[in-house]
Amino acid sequence: MTISTRYIVPIVEGPGDEAAVPVLLRRILHERSDRYDFDVLRPKMAKGKGGLVRRLEDFLGYATITDGCAAILVLLDADDDCPKELGFELASRACATAVNIPTVVVCAKREYESWFLASDENFQGDAEDYNAAKQWLSRRVADGLTYKERKDQVRFSATMDIDAAFEASRSFRRLCNAVDELVQFVDTGEIKATPAA
Repeated sequence: MTISTRYIVPIVEGPGDEAAVPVLLRRILHERSDRYDFDVLRPKMAKGKGGLVRRLEDFLGYATITDGCAAILVLLDADDDCPKELGFELASRACATAVNIPTVVVCAKREYESWFLASDENFQGDAEDYNAAKQWLSRRVADGLTYKERKDQVRFSATMDIDAAFEASRSFRRLCNAVDELVQFVDTGEIKATPAA
């Protein structure tokens, strides 16, 4: 018996995330969860955190009408916000929207790039310091160049040590656990939005 593929539709902030998030989610699905019956469709891009937060309900609607959508993952940078509080707020709004598809919200502590630093066991410093992240990333790009989200975020997502990031970063653990939640919700037919307060 062949099991058909179920699809996760991400909602993300910008073009760097649009390219990188599917790569990272596939790695989590395959390498950590051993789930090859799930895949990731092209993300819905909000063109910035402000747009995603303001128009969350619209983007949830766009995701639900995407052919094959079985689950939705909302991913954004917390920046100066508390990731936990922002996650609860957006998940609560998703619940109130009565989306009939399992939905999880994940807020990277500070920014997505902090997960790259957390994945480097040799990194010494604050992985959630914006300037430290950009400097560290630029040192790992070709000589004389600076880190560019659109170009480099995919490469770092494809090569980062996800086990090390899982151990070092609470918000990255939330991402991995959120993927597991989505898989479980789809498997059991539950319609939930998390994190739930």
